[in-house]
Amino acid sequence: MDFATKIKELRRKFSLTQGDFSNLFDVSLASVAMWESGSRRPPANMLMRIAQHFNVSVDHLLGAKSGIDSEMITLPVLAGVRAGFGAMIDEIESGKFQEIPRSIIGSRSQDDLMVLEVEGDSMAPKFLDGDRVLVLKQTSVDSGDIAIVCYEDFENGTIKKVHYEAGCDYVDLIPLNHKYAPVRIQEEQLLGMRVLGKVIYLFRAI
Repeated sequence: MDFATKIKELRRKFSLTQGDFSNLFDVSLASVAMWESGSRRPPANMLMRIAQHFNVSVDHLLGAKSGIDSEMITLPVLAGVRAGFGAMIDEIESGKFQEIPRSIIGSRSQDDLMVLEVEGDSMAPKFLDGDRVLVLKQTSVDSGDIAIVCYEDFENGTIKKVHYEAGCDYVDLIPLNHKYAPVRIQEEQLLGMRVLGKVIYLFRAI
């Protein structure tokens, strides 16, 4: 069953008109009509809002089938991330989605994960332009980990190998592609640097 059918079925199950549905999620009536006709799909953040409100999974809304598909979860692919206030992360959506085997995430909560699309070749050959990485959200990593980091030159986040030594007052962000030089973050820059997560898995289309 596709998304258009799922969303219509869900609306009717709760005795909601299209107008009720549009008011509930603060979207136009035209948007709801296009979702149900299959001509357009909601953005990732709206899919998650709808799923949470009706206590179903995004997989269910997207029409995941039984059998092998039931062993998959679906997460939005982010075009970038920014460091928000406190421990918050501002996510920049791409409108794409990534299916992930449940065996990869184990007991981790989906809320603690994000999928990012790699841009550029600074982390080649391990991470190529267009690859997708699964990131565990956390605010610190061990030296040697591959992480998503925000600092003044990359406020939308960059993927780099992190290196530091105990007691040091700097962090080195190291590209794996030897064409690029490492960047040392220190002094005032270090105060503004944020670790957003650790890369735990790579997805690559072949």
